[in-house]
Amino acid sequence: MNILQNKYIIPAIIGALCPASLLAQTRSGNDTTFKSQTLNFYSTYKPEVVPAPKPVFVPTLPVVDTSKPVLQYQVPEQTISYTYQAEPIKPLALKRGREKLPFENYAKLGLGAQNTVLIDAGIGSLMGNDYDAVLHFNHMSQKGNYVDNQKWSQNTLDASGNIYMDKATLSLGLQGERRAYRQYGYNNEFYAFNDADIRNVYSGVTFNAALTPVGSTFWNLKYRPEARIYWWHSGMNASERNLDLSIPVTKAIDSSISFTLAANLGLTTYSSKALGNAANNYFQLAPAINFSYEGFKARVGLKPTFASNDNYLLPDINVSGNIINNSLRLYAGWEGALNQNTYRSLSLFNPYMQADYAPLQGRSSYIYGGFDAALSNNLTLGASVGYKMWKNMALYQNDYTLSPDGRTFGVIYEDMKALIIDAKIQYQINEQFSILGRSVWNLYSPDSLIRAQQLPQVEVHGGFRWELIPKLNIGADVVIYDRIFARQSTGLYDKLPMIIDLNANASYDVHKRVGLFLNVDNILNQRYQYWNQYRTLGFTIYGGLRFKF
Repeated sequence: MNILQNKYIIPAIIGALCPASLLAQTRSGNDTTFKSQTLNFYSTYKPEVVPAPKPVFVPTLPVVDTSKPVLQYQVPEQTISYTYQAEPIKPLALKRGREKLPFENYAKLGLGAQNTVLIDAGIGSLMGNDYDAVLHFNHMSQKGNYVDNQKWSQNTLDASGNIYMDKATLSLGLQGERRAYRQYGYNNEFYAFNDADIRNVYSGVTFNAALTPVGSTFWNLKYRPEARIYWWHSGMNASERNLDLSIPVTKAIDSSISFTLAANLGLTTYSSKALGNAANNYFQLAPAINFSYEGFKARVGLKPTFASNDNYLLPDINVSGNIINNSLRLYAGWEGALNQNTYRSLSLFNPYMQADYAPLQGRSSYIYGGFDAALSNNLTLGASVGYKMWKNMALYQNDYTLSPDGRTFGVIYEDMKALIIDAKIQYQINEQFSILGRSVWNLYSPDSLIRAQQLPQVEVHGGFRWELIPKLNIGADVVIYDRIFARQSTGLYDKLPMIIDLNANASYDVHKRVGLFLNVDNILNQRYQYWNQYRTLGFTIYGGLRFKF
């Protein structure tokens, strides 16, 4: 029943709808226009991010770097100058100590051309809690191959040390020396001499002592008394003995002003078999006022001097100041000095002088001004101009009266004036490299002589030092002298040839205790004459070993 009923329900519904649809078509049969229709489409998008894969970390060790790093430091060279002498710091409760160096002793042995023999040794390990001492010995001898009797030798032994006490330090020094020369400055074609006739040996002993107080003193005075005694003798029957005493005392008024008073005494006696004894003494007082403030320094003083030959009032005035961030220093002064013209000082300068001479004291006065400038941390230069006057300046000239060959020099005294121009420059890179140069022009004007004898009017000095590689050091230097005049046997003055002395040296440490050295002197093989008629040895090369222990 239900099935049948459902079979007739669907047709009934369709029948009912058909008339309605036909009616609608009948009604719309008169209208041929379609109504506009709009279709809208909608889309919905939802982004999705693909998850990245998670990294897997596996710990590994870094690659081992076996290369040795090279660290380079550039420390600019600094020139430090102090306007005062610092007091030593010595606590009384502590004993003095000094850092012991790895090798404080050395010995140097060398041989070479021109029969060169070199022995040089030093001992610096002598020390204790209250003392220290050093010893130094040097021997050098040469013999030329071009001129008869052209040979010389020298031996020196120095000993110095300090004794440290609670309130003072005593400094002592002892020096012994022996210098042997031959007066070979004669014409070998016309003259011949035995070795004993032209041999002159100088020997001497010098002792000096100084006392430096430590800590506070009476009235806060600063003083350092000094004493020197020497004896000098030559093989030409002449000798000299000397005693020098100096007691300088300084009192500081405040941090900028101080007062200085020094008393100096010199007692010298020259003895000659032919001329007898001659006194060469002096006494000098030297008061001065010192001022120092922020790089500016000034000293104003006088030195009344009472000498054997005359009395002098010597000036002691100088002033200096730093400007432009301490890179430029200006200075000027007027200074005087007593020249004793002792036998020891004259014979050390010219060993071929005659032993018989008359000591005559003199003085010098020098007015000057100049500057020192630091253009960078490595480059410095300076220059000065001065006017110098001498009274009784000692000069040397060949004596053809005593000996026709003129091999010895007589001492003459002359009043002179000179305009002195000095210029210098230096470039330095730490301790690895340095080069310097200096030129001095001396425009002499003698009062009675035509020329200033045996004095170079032009001097040029230069040189460099270079640590080429570790443990290897090389160097060279040159000395140029020109316009040296000498009086000949004819009475005329001749200009000696210009001197160009070029030298080189090298050293290498093959071991921490052993080193090699090499010196080459007079590379240009110029047999020049500084002293008239005395030619030098010429090209010379020598080298050897240096031991440290």
